[in-house]
Amino acid sequence: MAQDSVSIGPLRLDEEHTLGEFHRLQQQAQSVDFPNGPSSCRRAFLGQMIHPRPGNSVLAWGAWVGGRPVGLCAIGVPKADQRRTADVLHFAVHPDVRRRGVGGRLLATATRHLAGLGLQKMTVFTSGPADGAGPGDAFADATGAACILRYQRMSLLIGPTRPTVDSDISVGYELLHWRGGVPSNHRVAFAEMSSRLAAEEAARSSASQTPEDFDEDKVQELYAALDAWGYRTYLTAVRHRDTGLLVGYSALGMADAHQQHASQWDTIVLPSHRGRGLGAVLKRANLSWTIDHEPELTTVATWNAAGNAAMLHVNESFGFRVDQSGALREWIL
Repeated sequence: MAQDSVSIGPLRLDEEHTLGEFHRLQQQAQSVDFPNGPSSCRRAFLGQMIHPRPGNSVLAWGAWVGGRPVGLCAIGVPKADQRRTADVLHFAVHPDVRRRGVGGRLLATATRHLAGLGLQKMTVFTSGPADGAGPGDAFADATGAACILRYQRMSLLIGPTRPTVDSDISVGYELLHWRGGVPSNHRVAFAEMSSRLAAEEAARSSASQTPEDFDEDKVQELYAALDAWGYRTYLTAVRHRDTGLLVGYSALGMADAHQQHASQWDTIVLPSHRGRGLGAVLKRANLSWTIDHEPELTTVATWNAAGNAAMLHVNESFGFRVDQSGALREWIL
C-alpha cells in the first residue's frame, strides 16, 4: 500500500457504503492511537456526516491508495447567515501511510475550499496521552495551529453500589428527568442556559470566538440530530420552586454501539443559583437516572477544561479521577 500514489477527492455523503469504508479507516487509526478506548460507533459516525448539527452542513474529502481509503477530512460548515469558525468533525490517516503528506494534502484541500466560502478559521480537537503529545497534536502544531484550550480526561468507574441521590437537594428546588430530549415546555429555559454555557466557554478561551446562541427550535433540532446519530440521551434539570424557572441541568449520552461506556456532557447551574451544591447533585441524580435504563454501564468519561477549578472540584468530589490515558486540545487552524 505504501508504494502506491495517493489520490484525494470529495466524498459523496449520500453513499452510505463508501462512508462505512471511511468509518472502518477511522477505527483502524483509533485502534493504534487509542487502543484502550471504546471503539468508534458506526451509527454515530454516519449520523454526524448525513445529519449535521443544526445550522451546519458537512463537507468531506477522502484519500485513497490503490482504491483503499487511507485518509479522511470532514468539516462542519455553518450556514451562510451564521458564519462562524468551521469545525473539523473527523480527521484520520491510516497508520500505514503517515508521514507521506496525506494529512497535509487533505487539510490544504479543505482550507482552499473553505476560503472560497469566506471562512478563514477552523477549530479541531486532538486527543493524546495526558503526559505528552499524540500524533494529532504533533500534526496540528506542525501546521501552525494555535492551541487555545486543554481538557483533561476524567473517568468514573461504576461499581456494584448505586450512587446515592440526595432526597433534599436544597430547600426550594426540585429535580426533573428526561430521556431523548427536552420537553417543549422547558426548551426556552434550556436554550437560555445553553447560551450561557457557550458564553462562559468563549470567555475562558484565549481565542476571539463568538459564542453559539440557542433558542427553543435549535434545542429541538439538536436533540433530533443526536437521536439520528443513535445517541441515547439522559438529562436531569433542577427547577427553582418559587419562580418556576429552570436553573440548571446535567446531560449524559451513550452511543448506539456502547452499552458499558457513557460520556458526561454539560453540567451548568445559573450563576445566581450557584454555591448550593446543585452541580454535584445534578451529576449524581442524572447518573442514577441513566443506570435505571442502562444496567450494563461501567464507565463514564468526562473532559475537564484546564483552569476550570470549580468543575474539577465537583468532578473529583463526585468520584471522577484523572485518566492518564487521554487529554484533549482545542486548536484554531
